[in-house]
Amino acid sequence: MRILLSIVVLLASSYLHAQQTPTSYCPKGDVIIKCRKALVPFKYTNMITNRIVFKRFNHIKEISIPIYYDARYRFTFNTELVPKDIKIRIYDKSQTEKKREQLAEFESSQKQFNFEPDPESGLSEVYVNFLIPAYIDEDGSSFIKGCIILMTGYEDEVSDAFGDAEGAAAE
Repeated sequence: MRILLSIVVLLASSYLHAQQTPTSYCPKGDVIIKCRKALVPFKYTNMITNRIVFKRFNHIKEISIPIYYDARYRFTFNTELVPKDIKIRIYDKSQTEKKREQLAEFESSQKQFNFEPDPESGLSEVYVNFLIPAYIDEDGSSFIKGCIILMTGYEDEVSDAFGDAEGAAAE
């Protein structure tokens, strides 16, 4: 009976530890508040937590974000939780397309930045590429993790009616 009880306790503790491990490298609390403030006067629509894993080789992680052609959007990136510098490039088409245009480029050393696609461009999606360099630690370990918080928002008709300064105060 003791052995069975010990096994159950051991399994339960390992399960709880496994559930807590992924979030330990990505404590989002303060970062979310900073992103929300940077989004004003745009109306919050979504938050994406992009998990970044540094490996023994260079690689690119790509995400796509759908947008409506008649709305103004703001994308707020926060890279405070990335342990090493990476580059972030925003394109009009996927990396599988031959002809694509780079819309913006940022360095993670900036810690927080905004991107607002041109509403006149007719884009239906934007593609965000995270260029992650190779990493090997002094002790030989090759994996470190971090995350980038990406918050999106759109400008609604109410904000347009007030103007930027008054719309920000109303939020």
